[in-house]
Amino acid sequence: MKKHKDIEIELKGYLAHVEIQRPPNNFFDYLLIEQIADAYEELDELSDCRVVLLSSQGKNFCAGANFGQDEDMLDKSVPYAKLYAQAVRLFKTKKPVIAIVQGAAIGGGLGLALSADFRIACPEARFAANFAKLGFHPGFGSSVTLPRIVGTQNAADMLYTARRVGGEEALSMGLADKLTSKENLISESEKFASEIASSAPMAIESIRSTLRGNLAQQVEEIVDWELSEQVRLQKTDDFKAGIAASLSREIPKFSRK
Repeated sequence: MKKHKDIEIELKGYLAHVEIQRPPNNFFDYLLIEQIADAYEELDELSDCRVVLLSSQGKNFCAGANFGQDEDMLDKSVPYAKLYAQAVRLFKTKKPVIAIVQGAAIGGGLGLALSADFRIACPEARFAANFAKLGFHPGFGSSVTLPRIVGTQNAADMLYTARRVGGEEALSMGLADKLTSKENLISESEKFASEIASSAPMAIESIRSTLRGNLAQQVEEIVDWELSEQVRLQKTDDFKAGIAASLSREIPKFSRK
């Protein structure tokens, strides 16, 4: 397997662990998503790999973008253009993915968790589509993936309020598929993955393709729209206010300008 700067891949029988190693918050950028996409594509070529488990070191699964340092956000003309080109690749691979969420999955980090087939979480997990509080439009294809998983009304609730959803509520709305203690997250995820891996691998890939349908195409199309809205909104005073408030941990004051 190819060595990657920010992720580690470990094969355990039919299971492949892909671990993000940017603790404690595992902030993303296009380079991280590119590495994950590369790993998924490599694992697609390994017949011994039947299920992929995506996890992270540290406190949070992925706390979104580091707004003070993210190169994509600092490029005011085309925010996240390179990132979304990599994100689309996550939806084009063949093998089922289980995201293991031990802490916060925020913004694009939520988008990354939504790209998986399943999410296994603990009560301490926190999911948030915080874009509106930043004066921003959702990205990472979450305009498609979030309502697909939790329904239109729950998605609207999360997107309009930008509130954080805990592990218990995530389970009740279908955002988390299973809930277990933080200590047992890995073992329970491996147990579930092993159940999947015990099925015929070509049948699983065929069923997965049927269930996901044209999801990859939908994501590829929606990220173009998401990006255009992000470019538009990034020029507003509300966006500046939202980012400033996020960095200073204050309540934003929006002016509709």
